[in-house]
Amino acid sequence: MPDPRLDGLGRWLLPISSIALSVAFLGLGIALLYRRVDLDDINRILLGLDKTWLALAMVSYWLANVINSVRFMLVARWLAPRGAPLAVSFAFIFRMVCAAGFIAVVAPIGLVSDVAKVGALRLSGSMSITSAARATLFDRVVPIQCMGVFGFICAAFQASHGVSAQVIGIQLLLFFGIAVGVLLLLALPHLLHWLRIALVSRVARMFEGYYLMLAPDRVLIQLAITFLGALSVWATLYCLIRAAHLEADWWLVASFVPFLQIINSVPFLYLGWGGRELAMAATLGTVGGLSLNETLAISAAWGMTLLVTGGVNGVFLLGGWRSGERSRPPG
Repeated sequence: MPDPRLDGLGRWLLPISSIALSVAFLGLGIALLYRRVDLDDINRILLGLDKTWLALAMVSYWLANVINSVRFMLVARWLAPRGAPLAVSFAFIFRMVCAAGFIAVVAPIGLVSDVAKVGALRLSGSMSITSAARATLFDRVVPIQCMGVFGFICAAFQASHGVSAQVIGIQLLLFFGIAVGVLLLLALPHLLHWLRIALVSRVARMFEGYYLMLAPDRVLIQLAITFLGALSVWATLYCLIRAAHLEADWWLVASFVPFLQIINSVPFLYLGWGGRELAMAATLGTVGGLSLNETLAISAAWGMTLLVTGGVNGVFLLGGWRSGERSRPPG
């Protein structure tokens, strides 16, 4: 019989690891920047934030839930058998995405919100666990892939505007890593099936079909949706910088959005804390027209925006989760 104490430790291991990783990144940032950072100045900026602009930043970021829901709906539809209707309604998907945002705040690891999406789709009675996991996985990969594409374009823009090779190189390293990751995702099912192990073959089915996301018309749709998501992030940063009564080079701010959003959505960090501060210090804190103190204050305000908008989404957890399946004709 398994030791219940070990089971309890296992349940807490991932959340504790996620918090520890975020704290480690924050500690690394403090160690690297402590001589250049004035905590009193950062606190002054945060306390002086304009409430109207701050509220607009939260509204702008919350609207990304709509964009994310449309993307998830399309991913699920593209994975469905040809000619089959989407098994769940958009209203259900929107509620699921919002609820997952709340869970990401409560549970200190991003992957828990993905597990919650799989559970919601399974409870709706519309998808198998494998299908729900595949849709959730691909929905996470698609925007990262598209942000990588925009990132290469933005890197070229930065190079033409005098951004240092070191700053651009950090970003390109991440974007090339994403491209390699997509290639591995395409190859992984074949590699796992080659092992000819029953359990491994079942796992491989979860990764099958990503090529369906890469049809030219679907890629264009994904890029359009991801662009809207990037616009939401840029608008959030615009409002936060305005809230702090600061000015910045808005084109350069926009060019760093793909890099910052990818770091901000790393599933092993708690709402991006730690990694986001390092990323913003390395970009906006060096060439974006903001001082390092101002950049870290904006990063902290962005983190608070994620906390508040995610907390508000807790209302979407109310009610049952077995009503998401579309009504189907008899027979």
